[in-house]
Amino acid sequence: MRNNPWHACRKSESVCQSGDYRLIQHGALRMRIGVVACKIMKLELDKALSTLDGVTELVYLEEGKHVYPDKLKISVLEEINAIKDKVDVIFLGYGHCQSLKGIEDQFDIPIVHPDAEDCIAILLTPERYANEITKEAGTWFMTPGWAEAGADMILKALHLDKFESEEVDAKELTNELFASYTRGLFIDTGVGNDEYFIDKAKESCELFDVRLEKTVSTSTILEDSLAKCREIAGGSGER
Repeated sequence: MRNNPWHACRKSESVCQSGDYRLIQHGALRMRIGVVACKIMKLELDKALSTLDGVTELVYLEEGKHVYPDKLKISVLEEINAIKDKVDVIFLGYGHCQSLKGIEDQFDIPIVHPDAEDCIAILLTPERYANEITKEAGTWFMTPGWAEAGADMILKALHLDKFESEEVDAKELTNELFASYTRGLFIDTGVGNDEYFIDKAKESCELFDVRLEKTVSTSTILEDSLAKCREIAGGSGER
């Protein structure tokens, strides 16, 4: 497949409201935007998509697939192939996640894909992500999605879920792996319900014996990426 001319971005969008998909007419032009994204960012994407029309295909994949990069890539390729003939542009709501960098080169359709290592870099910005790690290397980052997923997602991220059916103390193993962590950093991404998510983040921090801190995100990566999709699809797309 030839190199995708939209290599720097990567495209996909989709909005689902009350279970209905919608097509939006702009005169003779009909915007068709598709979105394939990780469910861990659903709250942030739903908020960004709430002001955007023209999303006709929306797919959220189960969170935690990044733990097995090759399988994640297969799933993402399947979803893109399933909608690529139905839309004009696709927003890929993932970071590189160890297997997705350059995936847009496999398609002729424009794909808007944030140039960031993972969902934390997208929601915090790569620069702030790096700064926080420099500030304290032993930091476990939690967005609202990560906080809500809780300890089960942490076990999966650390590949400890495979021990659940064995006579292995996953909690003990987790504590050993968390020995190098000293801080849990909750990232307020502006989706609301702060008290609930802070409480969930606190539960994980207490479980793994790290202190909890909070920061506020000012990242516009999702919004900027969706605006690029709208531009490519050919309309203002705002409600």
